[in-house]
Amino acid sequence: MKQTFIKDLAPDSPVRSTFLVQSKERKLTSSGAAYLDLSLRDSSGLIAAKLWDYSERTTPEFAADDVVRVEGNVENYRGAPQLRVRRIALCPPEEVDLLDYLPRTQRDPEEMYAALLDRVRSMCEGPLRSLLLSVLEDAELAGKFKLAPAAMTYHHAFLGGLLEHVLSLVTLADHVADHYPWLRRDLIIAGLVLHDVGKTDELTFTRAFRYSRRGQLLGHITMALEIVQAKIRQIPGFPAELKDELEHIIISHHGKLEFGSPKEPMFAEALVVSFLDEMDSKLEAVREQYEADQDRPGDWTNRNPALKRELLKPPKSQA
Repeated sequence: MKQTFIKDLAPDSPVRSTFLVQSKERKLTSSGAAYLDLSLRDSSGLIAAKLWDYSERTTPEFAADDVVRVEGNVENYRGAPQLRVRRIALCPPEEVDLLDYLPRTQRDPEEMYAALLDRVRSMCEGPLRSLLLSVLEDAELAGKFKLAPAAMTYHHAFLGGLLEHVLSLVTLADHVADHYPWLRRDLIIAGLVLHDVGKTDELTFTRAFRYSRRGQLLGHITMALEIVQAKIRQIPGFPAELKDELEHIIISHHGKLEFGSPKEPMFAEALVVSFLDEMDSKLEAVREQYEADQDRPGDWTNRNPALKRELLKPPKSQA
């Protein structure tokens, strides 16, 4: 079991631990000597690393996305920690627990999934409830739903991020439907549970967060439609108009054509799904930026890529 994490590393200290190789590049010094420029990660963060004494003949083989065992020292390079590697070798697969090496939710995925299932089971009997249960009770799909990130980088980019995002959205939807009782609550819930279900196949997360081949070619909106349409075909008498509305919610949830939606939301429940999705993702991006820059001097964060602006930090008492 991994015991030393990147967040625990101190300057000028020895290191003997395991890390996931985020990137690996062979480079040359000014004198022509080869070295490896590495980015290593675990669930607590990233650290740059250098293997100066590199030789293709004597250095063990490893690649990006491998988990490696590293011995070395932490140095300070231009104000940031950097790992000087003395020895590096592949870690045996049986010793690797994915949750040690990728960012992960701080909540229990099993508890979150149980809460989401309970909420869906409390819906009124009908085609939407049947559809959602056919998705959430699919063992293969559930396994991926519990672990998938919601995005590569912008928000909820961690194991369990998709589930945390969806559960947050469903909670928000109940508050909105309480305030606007004329809305079709169950259609909103269904849209929120299913809007990003394609990300379970669009993204791979067994070693590092990357797009799958199909995910890169098709995108999660198209892949969500495939999943939902396949499940609907197994439900006798699923109303055709309801199917059209649910599919519209999925393809319009990004809100704008320029944001990747083939259509913009064209009825109230589709607007609610789009608004809530944007609010939850943007606020999570803000929270993550505050956390990342909590020790940064001054009143402002670094530029946030999701919002394309710097953010005013909250007062210390609220941070």
